[in-house]
Amino acid sequence: VSPAGHFFRIALKMLRLRYTLRRIVQQKCAKNVEYVNGKSVRAVSTAVGRYNQSTTKATSFDSTTYEDAVDQSRRTGTGVKMAPDTGKLRSRQPLVKNFFVGVVDKEMLGFPEVVQREEMVRIENEKLPLTNFFADNVNNAIIDRTRQIPTEVVDAVRQLGLYGINVPQDFEGKGLGWTASLMLTEPESNSANVALGLLSHRVIIDLLKEVGSSEQQQRFLPQLVNGSQVGVEAIFEYDIAENDLFNTTAVYEPEAKEWVLSGSKAYAVTGPFATSDATPLFLVIAQTRRLSVKGDAARSTTIFLVDGNTPGVKLGEQHLTIGCRGLQISRVEFEQVRLPESCVVGIANEGNSVAEVLLRSGRLRNALLGLGIAKQLVNNMTMYCIENQQCNVPLKDMEILQMHLSKASCATYAIESMIYMTAGILDEFASPDVAIEAAITKYYSLTQLRNIAGKCMEIIGPKSLLSGLETEVLFRDAAQLYTQGESMDTMRLYIALTGLQHAGGLLSDTVRMQRNPLFHPGHILSKFLQSSNIDNPKTKMRLNENVHPSLEPAAQCVEHSVARLQMCVELLLTRYGSAVVEKHHDMQRLTDIAATIYAMFASLARASRSYCIGLQLADYELVLASAVCTHGRDKVQKLCNELFNGQYVNNDSNLERVAKQVFKSKGYFPVHPTTYNF
Repeated sequence: VSPAGHFFRIALKMLRLRYTLRRIVQQKCAKNVEYVNGKSVRAVSTAVGRYNQSTTKATSFDSTTYEDAVDQSRRTGTGVKMAPDTGKLRSRQPLVKNFFVGVVDKEMLGFPEVVQREEMVRIENEKLPLTNFFADNVNNAIIDRTRQIPTEVVDAVRQLGLYGINVPQDFEGKGLGWTASLMLTEPESNSANVALGLLSHRVIIDLLKEVGSSEQQQRFLPQLVNGSQVGVEAIFEYDIAENDLFNTTAVYEPEAKEWVLSGSKAYAVTGPFATSDATPLFLVIAQTRRLSVKGDAARSTTIFLVDGNTPGVKLGEQHLTIGCRGLQISRVEFEQVRLPESCVVGIANEGNSVAEVLLRSGRLRNALLGLGIAKQLVNNMTMYCIENQQCNVPLKDMEILQMHLSKASCATYAIESMIYMTAGILDEFASPDVAIEAAITKYYSLTQLRNIAGKCMEIIGPKSLLSGLETEVLFRDAAQLYTQGESMDTMRLYIALTGLQHAGGLLSDTVRMQRNPLFHPGHILSKFLQSSNIDNPKTKMRLNENVHPSLEPAAQCVEHSVARLQMCVELLLTRYGSAVVEKHHDMQRLTDIAATIYAMFASLARASRSYCIGLQLADYELVLASAVCTHGRDKVQKLCNELFNGQYVNNDSNLERVAKQVFKSKGYFPVHPTTYNF
C-alpha cells in the first residue's frame, strides 16, 4: 500500500472513532443537565458563536461555546427554563436561525441517531406488513377513478394500528418519537389519499401531547388511538377575512363559563375515516377578543377541540379538488355551538403560541407525504426510461434524461435528509427551536415535488395526460399537496422574517454603525479594508473537520453559502432598516438561500454518516451530497448577487412599475401588436 493510501485509511479510522465517541459523550451528557438555583438552563442567544460584530467573517459554533455560555449563566444566576428532563440532551442553539448571522453549529454535522439498533429492527418488522399491504391492496388509480377509498382499506387502517402510531403508551398507543413514527408512516405515503386523510389526525395527537391539558388527554387520546374518534383540522376558510384573521368567531360568556362558536370552515378532510363509525374531532381556530382590553389590541385567536356530535355542528357542501379524489373534503358549519372552557387548547386568546406546535407538526408530516410522492415519480420515470427506446436508442442512454433523473434524485435525497434531520433534532434535544427548520422542510420538499412532477410529465409526453394513468394521478396529488393549506408565499415570508428577527438582535450594533457612517468612521474604514466579499467570502468554520475527507469540497460550499447569507442579511438590514419587512421579493430570495443551505447541510451530514459506518451504496451518497452542495452553492451565489446589486440592477424596479400599471388598467394593458395609431 502506498504511503498516501495508508494515511487515508488511518484518517478514515480516526474519523469513524471520532464519530462514535461524540455520540457516546452526547448520550452521557444527557444525564448531566446544568442547573441554576434548582432550575435547568441553556445558553442565552447573545452568546451565539461569540459573534464578532466588527467583522463579517462567518464562524462556527461547537459544544465548547455552549459550555462557556452555560458557565456564564451559572455565574450570573440567570437562565432560561427548559422542559423537564426526559432523557434528552439539553437544548442547543437554533441551527438555521444562526445561519442568518453566519454561525454554524458544526457538531450538528453528526447526523442524529435517535433510533437504537434494537428499536430499528422492531420498527422494520412492524413496517414490513404495512409496506406489503399498501403495495398489494391500495391502487391509487382505482381510488382516483371511483372517488372513494375502499371500505376494506379503511377497516385495515384501524386493524393495523395506524391511528395510534404517535399516541403515548400510557394511552395504549405505540408511543413512538418523531423519527420512528415518520419511518412507520412511510408506506402509507404511497397512497396520498390515505396519508392525507390521517395527517390531521396525527397532528392533533401531537398537539394534545405537547400542549393539551391532562383532562383533554384523558378524554380524547383513548378515543383517538382506536379510531372511534378521528381528528380533523378545521382551520382554513373559503372567504378571506377583511378585518381579522378569521371570519369564524368565538365569544366568551363569563356567567355560563362557555364559549359560543359561530362561522364556517372549508377544506376539512371529513371522510372516509371520519364516518358514522368514527366521530370527527374538529380542531378549530377562531377569532376572539380579550375582555379587559379595548381596540385592536384586544384582537386574538383561540384554538378549540369540537366533538362532531355537538349540537350546531353540521357538514356542508363537499369540495371537488384537483387531487386526492378518494377523500371527502367538505365545509363545516358551526351555528352557535356552545363549548365549555375545557375545549380550549392551551390558553384562551393565546392561539398563536399554540399554533406554532400545530404548524410544526403539520409541516413536517406534509413534507413526508411529499417525499413519498417524489420517490414514486422518480421510480416511475426510471422504469419508463429503462423499458422504452426511441430510434433504437434506449431512453436511459440519453444524456438529457439522465440529467433530469439525476436532478430529481438529488432533490429527493435532500428532502429525505432534511426531514429526518429535523425529526432527529426534535427527538434528541429537549425543547429545540426548529420552527424555521420545519417550515423550510415543507417549503423545499413541496417546491421540489412540483418541479419533479412537472418534469415527469414532460419526459413521458402526451401520454401522461391520460386520465387515470399513475403519473397523471401523482401529478394532481402533488398539485393538491402544494396548494392545500398555508400559502407558499406566506411561508416564504415567515421563514425570511423569522431569520431576520433573530439576526436583528445580534447584529443591531453593527447595523446601527453602518447606518450612521459619519459617527463611526473606524468601523466603515475596517469594512473597506477587509478582504472578504460576496464573490470570495472568508470563513473560519472548518466544517471539513466534522465530515469525511471526501466531502471537504462540499463542506466548503456550505461554508461559503452561509457566509454569503450573513453578508446579505447585514446588507438588507443596513439598506432598509425596519422597512425590510416590506421588501417581499428580497424576502423570497432570502428564503430560497436559507432553504438551499439547509438542504446542503442535511445532505452533507447524512452522506458523511453513511460512508463512515459503511452503508450500502454510501459511495454514491457522497456523489449525491456533492451534487446537492455544488448546485446549491451556485444558486446561493446567484441570489446573493441579485440582493447586492439592488432593485435597479436586478430588474425589481421594472417589475414594480409593470405591476402598478396592471392594477391601474385592471388587467393586461398592452394593445394588440398590429394596432395602428391613426
